[in-house]
Amino acid sequence: MNREIVGSNVRLARVRNNLTQEQLAEMADISSSYLSAIERGKQSVSLEYMNRIADALRVPVANLLVREREEGYAAQTGTGGCNMSDRGEGPLVTRRKRLNQINEMLSECGDRELQIVQEEISLLMNKFRYFDEKAIR
Repeated sequence: MNREIVGSNVRLARVRNNLTQEQLAEMADISSSYLSAIERGKQSVSLEYMNRIADALRVPVANLLVREREEGYAAQTGTGGCNMSDRGEGPLVTRRKRLNQINEMLSECGDRELQIVQEEISLLMNKFRYFDEKAIR
């Protein structure tokens, strides 16, 4: 988990919700100095606190963990992989929608199911990397 990305995403979501650091800290039941350090990328955040912050911001945890890309996967890799943009919507909107849908599906899974999904995603991502490297050669 990249502290700078998480911090930037937390700050952006807080500003979008018109909240001060103090208000968000109170809603998430954490100290405002801890939240400030998180937003500046100076402090790692545990999953428990990440969940508190995401709940207070009313966003999926996944939205706070990933860097928003300006282009879809296919455009970045040039391999025709996962094209994340749909017609009529910008790629960031489409990506966010897809992440929200995945988060909703995962929230209904039990612990064993989550473990299986995580293992399958890991295998899939390794395949993407393998074929991307092969295309570069």
